[in-house]
Amino acid sequence: MNDKELWPDETLLESLLKDDEHAFKLIYQRYASGLYAAAYNLFRNKPLCEDLIQELFADLWIKRKDLNIQSLKPYLYMSVKNRVLMLIRSGRAMLDESALEKLIADYAADDRLNIRELNDVLNQGIDSLPDRCREIFQLSRREHLSNKEIAERLNISVKTVENQMTIALRRLREQAGEFLAILIIWTIFRM
Repeated sequence: MNDKELWPDETLLESLLKDDEHAFKLIYQRYASGLYAAAYNLFRNKPLCEDLIQELFADLWIKRKDLNIQSLKPYLYMSVKNRVLMLIRSGRAMLDESALEKLIADYAADDRLNIRELNDVLNQGIDSLPDRCREIFQLSRREHLSNKEIAERLNISVKTVENQMTIALRRLREQAGEFLAILIIWTIFRM
């Protein structure tokens, strides 16, 4: 064992940014098996999980100069979760129900997904919408008016209502990000 193997993550990260291949190998040795286990707990698909971890580390090396990593371990595990969500969204992979419940429990245990926090994120997103867009969204979602009823009430076309709802939903999806993706996945599996 050499001294670098005892280095803390911060030192390995600094060395990685200086193109130190040995530091990269040590990061891989330190974290690859745990990251693989985290992915495997969600997919139970060995080739898919192996590919996911290889791609994660390939991206880490390729993008090392552009990354702003504060803490290595949380960054790597969050990267696995993000890649899992991307695979699910793209339809290239599906979670089994027990894995989904575990993922939700992990997020809930970390206080990353709870109803109040999700409501806060959504309310901030709604508040940031342009005035007319926000008004149309609230009439649709909070007062449960149809697009035609909103158009009549505001004296605008139904097409304008549809366009504004599309804008509102796109912005809210972007702002809610991971929260919304997990909530949607959870809802689908519960049906």
